[in-house]
Amino acid sequence: VNQLKELIRRIDLPLHEHLQNHGVDYLQFSFRWMNNLLTREIPLPCTIRLWDTYLAESDGFATFQLYVCAAFLLHWRERLMLEKDF
Repeated sequence: VNQLKELIRRIDLPLHEHLQNHGVDYLQFSFRWMNNLLTREIPLPCTIRLWDTYLAESDGFATFQLYVCAAFLLHWRERLMLEKDF
């Protein structure tokens, strides 16, 4: 969770600051992402493909998962930046 927070801070400081300024704790959303490996967030066919990549990559569960979660946040960036009440 802390690695995701640091990664977002490095690649998109305005998004990170927006989340921080509105009291969003990364633990609130990313713990479930990390703990369930996104199985509750995406459809089963996508989950199977994602897990295939996790298994194929030597450091997939640690590193690749981190970047997938960061990509989720960046994908929703515009919507998140407009949000004032989390």
